[in-house]
Amino acid sequence: MMDQNNHRRHRVRKWLTTTLKVLIAVAGLWYVISRISWSDRVIIPGGMVIRNAALVHPAVVELLGWRGKLARVRFKNQTITVRLPSGRVVRGLATRAPIDFPPVLLLPRNYLAHSGGKLEIKFGLEHLLTTANPWPLVAALLLLGLPFLITTWRWRKLMAVQGLKLPYGKCLTLTFVGQFYSTFLPGTTSGDVVKIIYTGRITGQKTKSAVTVLLDRVIGLVGLMIVGGLAAGGQLLVDMAQHRAGVGRAEDPLLLHVLGLIVLLLLALGAGATVYFSSRLRRWLGMDALLARLPLPEFIKHADRTLRAYRGHKGVLAATLLASMVSQALLPLAGWLAGQSFGMRAPFGFYMAYVPVAVLASSLPIVPPQGLGVLDALILHFFVIRGVDTASQAFALAQAIRFMPIFWNMLGAYWVVHDHYSRPHLESLQELAPENGAAAPAGM
Repeated sequence: MMDQNNHRRHRVRKWLTTTLKVLIAVAGLWYVISRISWSDRVIIPGGMVIRNAALVHPAVVELLGWRGKLARVRFKNQTITVRLPSGRVVRGLATRAPIDFPPVLLLPRNYLAHSGGKLEIKFGLEHLLTTANPWPLVAALLLLGLPFLITTWRWRKLMAVQGLKLPYGKCLTLTFVGQFYSTFLPGTTSGDVVKIIYTGRITGQKTKSAVTVLLDRVIGLVGLMIVGGLAAGGQLLVDMAQHRAGVGRAEDPLLLHVLGLIVLLLLALGAGATVYFSSRLRRWLGMDALLARLPLPEFIKHADRTLRAYRGHKGVLAATLLASMVSQALLPLAGWLAGQSFGMRAPFGFYMAYVPVAVLASSLPIVPPQGLGVLDALILHFFVIRGVDTASQAFALAQAIRFMPIFWNMLGAYWVVHDHYSRPHLESLQELAPENGAAAPAGM
């Protein structure tokens, strides 16, 4: 009876979690898609008189093309506010009485808004896709192959502390396999769990394998936060200097909030790591005595002893953190290249600061797979709501950030099929019991 109740509660929790993820994805995608235009749009400034009606507010209308020097613009289904010749102010559909504009009008260039001497056009998604420069995208795609090489080296360094010696090629294979499962089979058995189980089977050291994989993941997230924090701080300094010089705008408050949040998180992580790895602080706080008294599974206690082995290997931790920062900087750099392909105008620092934050938020457990809806909404907020680029450009950038890494993750399918790395069942998690007769790791 108890097993049935637990199973029922598990099914309810799973249903609620899935429902919440679907709602998040739908809300995020609606927020983005509702702001995207497929066609190009132009702005008619407020005060412009068209067919004896003066626009009270600027109107953004669809640009259908050009007939000589005249722009063909669509007013059909367009809501505008005008002042009629009688002086009456009316807001409504342009093609309905009492405004009565034709569905399509020909307007001279001087009727349209200009910026910096050029016609201000809000390019739609169609124009963006047909005119994008493919070479920056190709460069970005090639660049994103490097993190696999760097993270494999980082993981091997962490494994060496535990006395686990796997060839670089085998570690690279397991990295690709793990990424493949994380991408295409999201759920309870994530890519990290796949790596833990297969590494444990190969080395025979299941707990040590689990600790190295999880620590590698944490160091990767810390590197991502450091990259975002440094970029946010650097962009703030640039903005402040330009503003003092009378060029550019004042510093972006959102960048300041991002920097503050990252600094707080890093301080909290640093304080926690200091306490955890300090024998004196652990004794003073009674952590060891508490862990000994708590009815924790033996795997947890063994993992604690295994993780503390890194206390005497600060050089390894520093090297892996530096490698993580280099690896994590490549994704926003690839995002910047993609942005150049789409004609985006945001400064380089925006990509280095905002893309890591968007990716980090999209990795939270409650977020839908691949950050669907969340990544798109955050990129739109950072690059469009800030008034830098268009919604179509932000949408294209979000897809590039999402799908370029997936291209490399797909390569894991080769080893899944060729080397028979089938997806482990949940029962395989029982393999993570401590090894029989395992000695405490060196360096304790």
